[in-house]
Amino acid sequence: MELIFEVREAEEGGYTARAPGHSIYTEADTWEALRENVREVASLHFADAPAQPELIRLHLVKDEAIDARSGEPVRAKAQESWIQKLEPALTTPPTPEGVLAELSRREPIFHRPEFGTTRADFERLTAEDFWEVGASGRRYSRQFVLDELEMRFSVPHTEVWETRDFHCRRLSDDTYLLTYSLLQDNQRLTRRSTIWRSTADGWKIVYHQGTIVQDA
Repeated sequence: MELIFEVREAEEGGYTARAPGHSIYTEADTWEALRENVREVASLHFADAPAQPELIRLHLVKDEAIDARSGEPVRAKAQESWIQKLEPALTTPPTPEGVLAELSRREPIFHRPEFGTTRADFERLTAEDFWEVGASGRRYSRQFVLDELEMRFSVPHTEVWETRDFHCRRLSDDTYLLTYSLLQDNQRLTRRSTIWRSTADGWKIVYHQGTIVQDA
């Protein structure tokens, strides 16, 4: 089995790497460090899987637009440049080893069969005071979410999820904010935020929010 990572140069320096089709993401300041990081996150992601990657391929992607006639680099359009100015320079501050990889493999929440598909599983995954804000802006209680999940998983269904751009920030000794982008069924792009808490019973979801990216 070969595991492929798409590697891009980060604007703030260093590299970001994600594995298409898997919730695996990491970043590093140097290429040598990236090699070590991808091995670590891959090992964590496939820890309980029946098949393990035998080869990891790092595919460096360079995104550059050039003029078709002159071949000269083309600057970003005014609108794209304006949007870039709005975007924050996201980085992942130092966190305990493995936290970013461990939380990334659990996203999108409630859509990783390896972490459970029953109501009891979802109850274990969520804190008692869990709530979320949906893409519509509506707020949902833990009880409502559990009821909806139980109904959804009572019948077979197929969904295509692609996650990327993971960033993690430590909020307290045992609580972390994980942010990322989610492409659903190759159509709907949303920005996702999950607050996770490390407990004696494992990782618990405290809060989640999804916001639709307009004109994406």
